[in-house]
Amino acid sequence: MYKSYFLYIVLGGVFWGGTTVLRAQESMDLNTYLDYVKAYHPLVKQAQLKLSESQAKLLKSQGAFDPKLEVDYKDKTFQSTPYFERLNATFKIPTPYGLEFQGGFQEADGSYLNPEQAVSGDQLYKVGAQIDLGKGLWANERRTALKQAKSYTKQAAEENALQVNATLEAASHAFLEWYRAHQEYEVFDRFVTNAAFRFEGVKSRYRSGDLAVIDTVEARIAYNQRVLGRKKAQMKLREKALKASNFLWIGENAVEIKDEVSPQFDPLEFRQNFQPLNGSIEDHPKIKALGYKQEQLVFEKRLQRNNLLPEITVGYQWLSETNPTQQLNWAIDPDNSSTQFKLSLPLFLRKERANFKLARIQLQDIELERKQVETLLSNKIQALANQTQLLEEQWNIAQRMVLDYQALFSGEQQKFEAGESSLFLVNARESKLIEGLLKAIELNTQKQKAQTSYYFQLVFPDTNPAL
Repeated sequence: MYKSYFLYIVLGGVFWGGTTVLRAQESMDLNTYLDYVKAYHPLVKQAQLKLSESQAKLLKSQGAFDPKLEVDYKDKTFQSTPYFERLNATFKIPTPYGLEFQGGFQEADGSYLNPEQAVSGDQLYKVGAQIDLGKGLWANERRTALKQAKSYTKQAAEENALQVNATLEAASHAFLEWYRAHQEYEVFDRFVTNAAFRFEGVKSRYRSGDLAVIDTVEARIAYNQRVLGRKKAQMKLREKALKASNFLWIGENAVEIKDEVSPQFDPLEFRQNFQPLNGSIEDHPKIKALGYKQEQLVFEKRLQRNNLLPEITVGYQWLSETNPTQQLNWAIDPDNSSTQFKLSLPLFLRKERANFKLARIQLQDIELERKQVETLLSNKIQALANQTQLLEEQWNIAQRMVLDYQALFSGEQQKFEAGESSLFLVNARESKLIEGLLKAIELNTQKQKAQTSYYFQLVFPDTNPAL
């Protein structure tokens, strides 16, 4: 069905002013309408872009652990005298646990070479590692950033589901309002036909002397009232069709629904498709997104707590004049080595203590927010369930009232035809019937909107393959 509607729109649409005009197909149902919203609506695409953005940030944080090759070459010649020529190449492999493996070689030569940089032989090879035994051992900025990026990607997926569902909910409501306006127009159109038929009958009976001329005036007033009602319903139908058009896109082009297109609605299919599943409030994307945000703050708190420790860096490298890649039994001689030790600790730790305190405050704040959101969501879902049930009961009462209004109108019309009633009473009964029909349509639409809101609070793209 989806592909067939797509062909109808593409073949039947004309591009004018950047808008695709939907004309060729005669009707559109809710499922097809939502298919277009999910496939092309900018907000849905924007939600996907945010998810892609989070994945790009994850890739960026993973790049902090990419192996790194550094080459440093310097030389100086002055008045034909080679002062020095130095080459230092290093290959580093960082790890998430504060340990960094290193390897490289050096070349140095020249008349005025710094003795500290002198190299015996042609080249000097080095292999070793460096480790942070202090604040960078259990938590460091690179590892924390990577964990937070992974958590943020999951958070973005949940927020993506929220935005998609919010768009689908709003689109469903727009379609249901369009369908309501269409039903109301059909009601007025039917009663315009009835009023016109009755007006002609009254005029015929007046000509035959069966009715007074005042009855023709009464019939004409009733007819014009129905025509005015239909005009207002037609204007409302066009307005709701345009609002429903706000959610329809084909590619990069907005779609405008023309008057020839009518909404199609199957109540049984609607009940089956929008029957919410039983789920826990903990599985709600908003709660899960806050959970991932809380997880990121836990990582931040752990990092700031670790920053209270001193910075202790220890490095060790074995040195050799022999290329280790060309000699399998390359000897590790502890007499040929270089060591490094660094200790750094701020005396008052004011910055570190403040950052740790801020991290704790932010974590407490998100915990309170999560509890509040859980309560609000639980109450909202319960309210929507109650609202759906109560509107169902009201709609059933309204339907029974419509049947009673119909019986009164039919009886009054029969009495009028038998000469036992007046045209005024017939019109009054008809007006009450129209009011009852419009009220039933209104309650039915409110019920359906409440059901879709209830559904989209419980069913999300990751739990429903149809979305």
